[in-house]
Amino acid sequence: MLNIARRCVPFTPFDKELSTAVVTIVSATGVHLPDQPPFPEEDPGDTTYRLIPGDTDIHSLKLKHHHYDHSEADADPNIVFPLETLRELARDGVIATVNDVHYSYGFTTKLKELYEQTFPDIADKIERSRTKLVLLTAGCPETCHRSIVNLAREIEARGVPTLIISASPAATESVRPPRAMTFDGTAIGRIIGRAGDRAFHKSVVRAALEMFTHDTPPGKVVKKEIR
Repeated sequence: MLNIARRCVPFTPFDKELSTAVVTIVSATGVHLPDQPPFPEEDPGDTTYRLIPGDTDIHSLKLKHHHYDHSEADADPNIVFPLETLRELARDGVIATVNDVHYSYGFTTKLKELYEQTFPDIADKIERSRTKLVLLTAGCPETCHRSIVNLAREIEARGVPTLIISASPAATESVRPPRAMTFDGTAIGRIIGRAGDRAFHKSVVRAALEMFTHDTPPGKVVKKEIR
């Protein structure tokens, strides 16, 4: 577990071309495959996580999370877990490709176990992979948006740049993320935008990716204008 003062923000610059990047998604939205055990729907939840292959059909994904309304994401999981959007951006040449494996966890109040066991395990796997950049999203507006920042800090301390797309910027900023963005139109349960609006989803994710190539203030959530 990363153990540094909150005022110190781990930050890894990205000094390469975005078109060379292999991108991994990490999400606290309860996404899982149909043949994987769903996340518990009662408190305190658990600290397990699921591996999501990079070639997964986005419409096959399921969501189990009892602390936010994911009814719109049930129809279009891409709005909380933007795997298809990243693949489209890879086809456009914006990034090199998506990673072979992505990561998802659900709601839990077992934070000590989450931070001391689950997060280092995920960060170890990402560090040993070909991942160059990590995009993170979260489900519920408080616990999930705070916990995902701690995971971003753990990954960033391993030398892998991260960015959180946040629908709860106050909660995100309270934990001092390495990089984070928000925008008008994001909301809990539809982090990337409304279901089915692929052009808008691409604009959001592209704006997030472009933040890796610019100076951004560690510890802050940057509000972006999406067109």
